[in-house]
Amino acid sequence: MIAVGFCLGVFGATYAQVREVARLIDDLGFDSVWVWDHYVSWNDPREPVLECWTTLAGLAEATRRVWLGPLVANNTNRHPGRLAKVAATLQEVSGGRCELGLGAGGYEDEQIRFGIDQGAAGRRVGQFEEALQIIPAIWSGEPTTFAGRYYQLRDAIAAPAPDPRPRIIVGAHGSRMIGLAARYADGLNLNWKRRDQFPQMFAALDAGLAEAGRTRAGFDLSLHPYWRDLAPDPARALAEWERMGFTRALVYVSAPFPLHELEKVARVVQG
Repeated sequence: MIAVGFCLGVFGATYAQVREVARLIDDLGFDSVWVWDHYVSWNDPREPVLECWTTLAGLAEATRRVWLGPLVANNTNRHPGRLAKVAATLQEVSGGRCELGLGAGGYEDEQIRFGIDQGAAGRRVGQFEEALQIIPAIWSGEPTTFAGRYYQLRDAIAAPAPDPRPRIIVGAHGSRMIGLAARYADGLNLNWKRRDQFPQMFAALDAGLAEAGRTRAGFDLSLHPYWRDLAPDPARALAEWERMGFTRALVYVSAPFPLHELEKVARVVQG
């Protein structure tokens, strides 16, 4: 059966709630814990929102074995050189359990509120392609110089270098972004809400992998469904997603977190 992780809602939740459910997920043997990378709630701008990387750092101390990462970090929120350093630090704090989920952004209202010029979609994808080259280069632990259209670095370095290097999981739905995931990344995450487009997405992924001389072997293809998509019949849902070719389900859950129901899902996953 495919691995199961959970993306914990940071809208309207306290850190104490998030920590409690993350510890339970860890204790129950699930694969991973993720959080969204948003600064403000789209439900109500006054609704409390936990910042992504600060939360992950706390969870690195609160858990023992689950993988930890953003689903997904918005490339327009941080310069990729600085993001590489942030992720390298989380890798150190977590004892090697960091995964970097990364996307090109697109929630314009949030960016405007914080004075971030995210630009048009074409620009964001161009920036994203450069970020996918910059981040692993900095993780090498050697000085990195990069002269791109959007980003310029001179002898940037991450010391200590993350060991092992975190996997990069791209969140995408467009063919160009999926092609970049196939070329540069370790995995691709697709949203279950767009399942009617999966045939085109799978075709773009396979074409991109072939062009890069790769196959799906060793490539992480994960799905981002909601709790309501899993909870009614976990065994059926997980079997369906596995048949479709997914390697992991990263299920979104929000507060109040379904603690007792998670124990039932764990029994299904463990057979």
